[in-house]
Amino acid sequence: MQNKKTFLKAAALLAAVCLLMSLLVACGGEEVKLEINDMGVKTEVTTSTDKTVKQTLEAAEIKLGDKDETEPALDAKITPETKEILVKRYAKVTVVCGDQKKEVELVGGTVADAIEKAAFKTEDGVTPDVPATDYVKDGMTINLVKGMKVELTVDGKTTECATKAATVKDFLNEQKVTLGEDDEVSEKLDAAIKDGMKITVKRVEYKEETKTEEVDFKTEEQYSDSMASGESKVTQEGVKGEKEVTYKVKYVDGKEDSRESISEKVTKEPVNKIVTYGSASGGDSGSDDSGSNGGGSDNGGDSGASSQQEEVYEVSRVDYPDCDGSGHGYYHIVYSNGKEEDVVY
Repeated sequence: MQNKKTFLKAAALLAAVCLLMSLLVACGGEEVKLEINDMGVKTEVTTSTDKTVKQTLEAAEIKLGDKDETEPALDAKITPETKEILVKRYAKVTVVCGDQKKEVELVGGTVADAIEKAAFKTEDGVTPDVPATDYVKDGMTINLVKGMKVELTVDGKTTECATKAATVKDFLNEQKVTLGEDDEVSEKLDAAIKDGMKITVKRVEYKEETKTEEVDFKTEEQYSDSMASGESKVTQEGVKGEKEVTYKVKYVDGKEDSRESISEKVTKEPVNKIVTYGSASGGDSGSDDSGSNGGGSDNGGDSGASSQQEEVYEVSRVDYPDCDGSGHGYYHIVYSNGKEEDVVY
């Protein structure tokens, strides 16, 4: 008897659980996230599989007109696979071409769709006065106007465009060309548009670049009386230094156009090259000179002694040959201490 009572209690509990699960399924469904696209205006919403499209739109406070349509249909149930509800608005629009007018009705159409439905026979260069990709709105008027043809080159691409813009700036806005701060346009922005005009937009960018460059050494000259006049040798080799140079570089359409040095810093000083030249005069010549001219030998002797003590050396020697018929010429010699003398030969 006790086992029978236990069985009845368990059965009753199971029945209650099943009833509760049935009520939960009836009262709610699986959560679904989707997007409502109302003629290009997109809204993300969360709904459930127990809702219809109409209920989901009402919860999102999106109202429909009598002739509006949706995909899926209004009475369709939301499913886990439903990713978008497309709202297609009804519109009655007027398309005008010259002195002709046509009224067309569309549901969820664009300006291009309305022009196609109006079926005007138009000549080349005729364009709508609103973007062809815009969705139509009820009561809208679309004017087809003959525009001028302009060749536009931008971002490496050249296209021929029909336009009704009044100025270059209007034309670039119409073609959705955004200019950077440093970009260059071949025509002035306030210039009037002309048929056949060619407009080029150059994308300009400035960058700073730092490079390591060589610094040339200089060549110094020295004189030594330990070397004969006319001799020379390199007594110190030159070594190039280094510097960091910062440039402001202009790029046009991604290619370097120019560069300007804006700063530089020497990081390694150069070592100058030194060339030593001989400055000593010939000893035999001085001995002969002193024998032929006593006065000259006195001066020469003083000069020689001074050279040893003060490291005086010969700076220049000018030859004056026999010009008076005496058979003798002389050297005019200048020394590093400023003394001068004439040595007869």
